[in-house]
Amino acid sequence: MIYVERNMLNLNLGSGNKKIKNYINLDKFDTFKPDIVHDLENFPYPFEDNSVDNIVLSHVLEHIGQNPDDFNNIMKELYRICKNGSLIDITVPHPRHDDFLSDPTHVRPITVLGMSLYDQEQNNQWIKNNAANTPLGIIHNVNFKVKSVRYDVVKEYMDMLEEKKITQAQLGKLIEKYNNVAKQIYIQLEVIKLT
Repeated sequence: MIYVERNMLNLNLGSGNKKIKNYINLDKFDTFKPDIVHDLENFPYPFEDNSVDNIVLSHVLEHIGQNPDDFNNIMKELYRICKNGSLIDITVPHPRHDDFLSDPTHVRPITVLGMSLYDQEQNNQWIKNNAANTPLGIIHNVNFKVKSVRYDVVKEYMDMLEEKKITQAQLGKLIEKYNNVAKQIYIQLEVIKLT
């Protein structure tokens, strides 16, 4: 989780009932009385350019941006409101877990590779190598660097790892190949803005 200093503008977007102290809690629905009621698929967001220090999106991105243009606009708005060096903490269900597959409100899988499509350094490398990856960072003039990743796995596989029945590398292969191994993914993005 992001360390928060006073006098920083920190946003908990799609807060629902998970409000965070010292953050502005924003949600589409007034049900849980957020600080701001706003739909993340309506643009622009109610924040100034380059004003936000940190953002939390916990189990939100998989619910919005079903249309690719809408999702790209969401990424552009996040980029617009963030300062250079801002951190965005994203937690989403793993796309091969039943938690993702069974919820009809989940409209898009979120993956590490999908987030790296908005990394201009990666984009330039892919262009240089004639790779087929879509350089969304360059296309949409945004730049997000994947800073850290964590896969939270179900207890059965965590136990196997702790009991040394499988290695970390074997667990990684299981996550790539099988359903219901990883429960959720945590991705931290850093906003890169050249001055």
